[in-house]
Amino acid sequence: MTEEKDPFAFLTLTVPKRAPVFPGSVGTFRYRLVRSGKENEGTIEASVYENICFEKAQNIETQTFPWSEDGMAQIRAWLAEKLRERGAQPFTIFGGR
Repeated sequence: MTEEKDPFAFLTLTVPKRAPVFPGSVGTFRYRLVRSGKENEGTIEASVYENICFEKAQNIETQTFPWSEDGMAQIRAWLAEKLRERGAQPFTIFGGR
């Protein structure tokens, strides 16, 4: 990303260790990481989808990466590309003030 702060910089090797499924968002841009196997041996499936829960999403794009330092860098780059393509709006609760 250019001059803006990288919203995916925190995604390092330790993030997939926290939970087998790690959902996240940047405003209305939603993503989800699912780990398989062990660090430096397994994979991480990264998905992006519309602003709805994953189980009801219909417009899902998914790619699998190695669970390694290089794989996490690839995930960050892929998510940044998808964020540019799909865009994001600030998150708001309808009817809230």
